[in-house]
Amino acid sequence: MDHYIDKFMQYLIAEKNASPLTVESYSKDLNQFMEFLYEAVDPESVTIAAITANDIRDFIDYCFEKGNELSTIERKVATLKSFFKYLEFHNYRNGNPARDIHYSKQKNCLPVFLTFEQIQALVAFECKSFGDYRDKALLEVFYSTGARVSEITYADIDDCDYKTGRLKVLGKGSKERIVFLNDTAVTALQEYMNERKKKFNCLTNPLFVNNNGKRLTTRGIFYIIDKRANMAQLWKSVTPHVLRHSFATELLNRGADIRAVQDMLGHASISTTQKYTHTTIERLKELYHKYHPHAHRRHDDE
Repeated sequence: MDHYIDKFMQYLIAEKNASPLTVESYSKDLNQFMEFLYEAVDPESVTIAAITANDIRDFIDYCFEKGNELSTIERKVATLKSFFKYLEFHNYRNGNPARDIHYSKQKNCLPVFLTFEQIQALVAFECKSFGDYRDKALLEVFYSTGARVSEITYADIDDCDYKTGRLKVLGKGSKERIVFLNDTAVTALQEYMNERKKKFNCLTNPLFVNNNGKRLTTRGIFYIIDKRANMAQLWKSVTPHVLRHSFATELLNRGADIRAVQDMLGHASISTTQKYTHTTIERLKELYHKYHPHAHRRHDDE
């Protein structure tokens, strides 16, 4: 992989006459992308030919999750587009997975979320192995808490209280907050822990671990959620942030106070939480047009 990045850097310098600052930025972006891919699986299994559009979308979502500036993310998308265009043009791989990746200023977009029925489909798989029990617990914890992927990644067993249904997480700015575990999430966690004891004979402190007993990485969590979404045949790209959006949207749809939702999400500003109200308004509008007789008639006449 480094070989292709080096070639691309040489191309930028020799043929595009790119400035040293541009070359440095592109190199940094590409190496960050590769590190993101390497976190989930054996680095030797990550090849240029195997990289997909979903890998790129996951990386972009991860950058948003980390709080990167919009201009920084826009540059990273441009870097990946240039890199894969170069690889395709020089026949280093077939197809360009970045071709249809469109940068959008996410602050101005409505959140992507799953409906309750889609969440049910996501967690409907039967548990037969350690990985199954872990994945179900992971998904249930995300949907129960609305936590960020970084918060779940670094959560420890000691942070979890089954009796009170609470999980302590470390949010942005190293601020601790308490999120809540519903009965379904608690049950899934306990079943996962039982399987984990059988597999490893003891429990180390990370809340979620991989098949080797090491703490799950951020990329590993992205990989699990994407895999389970594909198994459930969900048409949209599902990431940890989509589960966070789903949590907030469902609460607001069911009448939760927006200030309470703000606290649960760990938002410093209410304006960040307010973007979810647009989603609920759109849903209410759809229901209005569907069920109100006069609205339905007017809608047909349009």
